Amino acid sequence: MVRLIATLGTSPGGIFESYKNLINGTYEEDNPEKIRVDEVYVIRTADKSVEFAWKLVKAIFVCCGGRDVAIYDIPLSITDIYSRKDYLLFKKEVENKIREGDFVDITGGRKSMAAAAALSAMRKRAKTITTIIPQPEYNRIQKEIEGLKSREAEIESAGDGRCEGISVCSLVSKSALTIMLT
Repeated sequence: MVRLIATLGTSPGGIFESYKNLINGTYEEDNPEKIRVDEVYVIRTADKSVEFAWKLVKAIFVCCGGRDVAIYDIPLSITDIYSRKDYLLFKKEVENKIREGDFVDITGGRKSMAAAAALSAMRKRAKTITTIIPQPEYNRIQKEIEGLKSREAEIESAGDGRCEGISVCSLVSKSALTIMLT
């Protein structure tokens, strides 16, 4: 069973872009091949913006072509990494989820979250990936996210499979580049 373990910040599309690039074999590596991802674990803080991003991630997977994969929310009690204690809590949670052979996406969240996830992936012999979104595309997506904040109930409905009336697929970059780091 192949799992994608991903950190989440305020940009929801990166996880889906990483997932799609893995399953389509369209990531950068010496010999990329299609990878069947069975489960996606999203590790995030309790910050309100990140909670909203989680709702968008769920809606994106359901409405934009990720219904065949199980997706799990792993919310932490911290709102951000403000101290070494917060960092260690985040690192412990990430490391507890990773198994050998997993793919760990370090795209989302703070640099310290990416560092914690990458170090944990190395320890557990998992593969580390990141997805890069061109800055103009990232800026466009952030503006769209701002416009969706007043439609939270519709976003939640989309995450439950009722995708009519709201478009979240435009939050996924068509220019995203996923790179296999290890």
